[in-house]
Amino acid sequence: MMPRLVLASLRRRLRQLGLILAAVAVAAATVSTLGAFAGRVHRSLGRDLEAFGPNLTVRPQVGGPPRIPAAEAARVRGVPGVLWVRGARGPGGAEPSGFARLDVRVAPDRLKAAAGAIEARLAGVEARPLLRVSEADARVTRRVLSLLAAVSGVSLLLALLSVAAATAALVGERRTEIGLLLALGCTVRRIGGLLAAEILAAACAAALAGDLLGELAARDLARRLLGPVAAASAPLVSWAGLSGAVLAAVSIVGLSMAFALTRIGRLDAATVLKGD
Repeated sequence: MMPRLVLASLRRRLRQLGLILAAVAVAAATVSTLGAFAGRVHRSLGRDLEAFGPNLTVRPQVGGPPRIPAAEAARVRGVPGVLWVRGARGPGGAEPSGFARLDVRVAPDRLKAAAGAIEARLAGVEARPLLRVSEADARVTRRVLSLLAAVSGVSLLLALLSVAAATAALVGERRTEIGLLLALGCTVRRIGGLLAAEILAAACAAALAGDLLGELAARDLARRLLGPVAAASAPLVSWAGLSGAVLAAVSIVGLSMAFALTRIGRLDAATVLKGD
């Protein structure tokens, strides 16, 4: 019964739902663009920052063996988060007995965990993160993602205001219908559920359309700012973009309906049906 009521209401009120559809689609497209682009930025920065050199060094402990056996480099490569390992011979580089140190590049978010894992796997060594390099990695990534999050927050706020206003107007247009449902014994929660189902169905459709537009925009933005390799290496539809678009639509509809329910709860069935 509920799906039939929702479909019938959607067919009659497509024009009234137009503003909600547009606002949710724009918000979903913005969030999807930023989410997908953030993923591309993170991957591209990781590739670019690898060229800066190691962010962790492995050296023999004081009082231990003077050199690290060459076979230990393979064990370091097996540590989760390690991107590459290079051995430094130090003075007397032609000696085949091992390395004076190992220069290691680790994913910035796995740096501390990788250092602990290396010290646990290799006896008689100490793994020291190069804090200046690792902090620079984290700072660049954090600033880019903070900017993207700020733009996304502004877009969500504007969409929320638009959808809340449209929902309030929709409730005002349907005062008589809502009053009749209240007189027939429907609870405010059930009426709110019917309205939420109508708006959410339209919002989900708008979110999917916005996600597709956002993914295309993110791909074009990545191609212009990060180069063709970053754009081509990412899938057309990303989980970050899709989940962001759906979450934005559900959040906007949920908050808008919370305001609408307070207005429905103040309606009196007798007063509405008398036309006052």
